[in-house]
Amino acid sequence: MLRKKKQRRYLAKKEKELGKELEAFGTSRDEEALHRLRVTLKKIKAFARFCAACSDTDSEKDFDPLKEMFHQAGTIRDAGNHLQLLEHFHPAPDTYKHEQEQIKRVASDRFAGALGRYGKRGKKVGRRLLADIRAVRFGRIRDWYARQLISIGVGLTASGDRLHKARKRIKELLYVLSVLPSRLVKDLRLNKDYLEQLQEAIGQWHDAVIVVSVWAGKDLAGSQAMVRECHQKEAVVRELAGDFYRRAHLD
Repeated sequence: MLRKKKQRRYLAKKEKELGKELEAFGTSRDEEALHRLRVTLKKIKAFARFCAACSDTDSEKDFDPLKEMFHQAGTIRDAGNHLQLLEHFHPAPDTYKHEQEQIKRVASDRFAGALGRYGKRGKKVGRRLLADIRAVRFGRIRDWYARQLISIGVGLTASGDRLHKARKRIKELLYVLSVLPSRLVKDLRLNKDYLEQLQEAIGQWHDAVIVVSVWAGKDLAGSQAMVRECHQKEAVVRELAGDFYRRAHLD
C-alpha cells in the first residue's frame, strides 16, 4: 500500500522546491531556475492526476491555481528556446531576435511581479492536495499504470498533438514512480531507460516541428534542412515506439 505518510513527505518536498526556485528566479532571473520550477510543477500535476485517479478525489482540480504560473514560465522559456532552435539551422533575422527578446523581457517582468501571489498559490495547492491524500492499494496503482501504458501506446501511433501528449504521459509515469515504494516499483517492471529515451526522442521531434511550423513558407537557406531533420527525428521516434508495450517492461 502507498501510505499517506509517504505521499505527504513527497508533497512537502515538492512544495519546498517550488518556493526555492521562485526565490531563485526573483533574485537572479535565472532561466535554469525557471526550468527547474516548471519540472517541479509538472511533478506536482502528475501527482495530483495520479491521486485523482487512484483515490477518487478532486485532486486534479487542486492544481488549477498553479496553471497561470506554469504557462507564464513556459512563455519565458519558449521565447529563448525557439530562437536557439532556429539558429541551429539558420541565423535568426534581427527582427525575430528583437521580437523574442521583447516577449521574454515582458513575460519575465510580469512573472517577477507575481512571485508573491505565486508563492501563496503554491502553499494553497499544497494544503488542498494534503487534504485529498488517501492511502492507495497496490492493485489500484498497477491498474492505473496499465491504463496509462495502453493510452500511451495508442498515442504513439498518431502524430502532432497526440504524439506530444503521449510524451507527457510517459513523463507522468516516470514522475509518479518516485512516490512509490521500491517494492512496487520493482513489481511494475518498467524499463525506465527505454521510457526516458523514447520521451526524449519525442521531445526532440517536437522541437523540430516547432521550428518548421514557425518558419513554414519563409524563404530561408536552412528551410529544407529543417524539414529533413524533422522527418529524421520522427523516424527515430517511430523506430523506438515499435513494440512499445513489450519494450516498456523489463525482461
